[in-house]
Amino acid sequence: MNLKTSINFAVIAVLTLISAAGVFGQLDGNPENLCRNGFFPRESETYRLARVKGKAGDRAYFYGDEREDCPAGKNCRLKAYVIPNDELIVSRTFGDFSCAWFQPKKGSETVGWIQTDALQSVDSDLNPAAAAWLGKWSYGSSEIRITKSKKAGFFEIGGEAYWKGLGDNIHTGEMEDTAKPAGNLLKIGAGSKEEYECRATMQLLGKYLIVADNLQCGGANVTFTGIYLKN
Repeated sequence: MNLKTSINFAVIAVLTLISAAGVFGQLDGNPENLCRNGFFPRESETYRLARVKGKAGDRAYFYGDEREDCPAGKNCRLKAYVIPNDELIVSRTFGDFSCAWFQPKKGSETVGWIQTDALQSVDSDLNPAAAAWLGKWSYGSSEIRITKSKKAGFFEIGGEAYWKGLGDNIHTGEMEDTAKPAGNLLKIGAGSKEEYECRATMQLLGKYLIVADNLQCGGANVTFTGIYLKN
């Protein structure tokens, strides 16, 4: 066993929960080292929360995926970084790195590779109470509303999404269904046999609602895919 392999095994042993997300490979057609915003919410149904380890003044840098040798390559480190106690969402692992999404209190997210040994796992409720689901959730211009249904154990789900092109070219999308969660997963349109039915999977992870749809929930380029926060 060479030194690199030994290090890989050591990282996996220390951060079992984070590495468990790595059993899900990259989306079909994408290189294994790709870690980007648009694809991130579609990569898994077993996301994990993690916090940055370290002491005050430490930095955990993001690494890019632009070249074949990234994220471990010599010039793959980005300017963006997180600091100790920052919370991230992890989708999967690749070598000694974890694909992570960081959502600051203000501004847009940062997504990229973080060295796995800079992270520690955070427990999250895999069977959240109904109250944790309920409310209005937003990601960019998209909104999803989850309310109680008259049918015991079910939710009413509705939402709107938009895509703005050049000039006044605006495409719209809608989501509407009644569904029952299974653990921290909620699936929209799962019971339909229509080929072009709007379908989406939602995973509730701490304060985040991770949504991935099948690109059939509205006009061209419209998608609900993203990571939502409650209003």
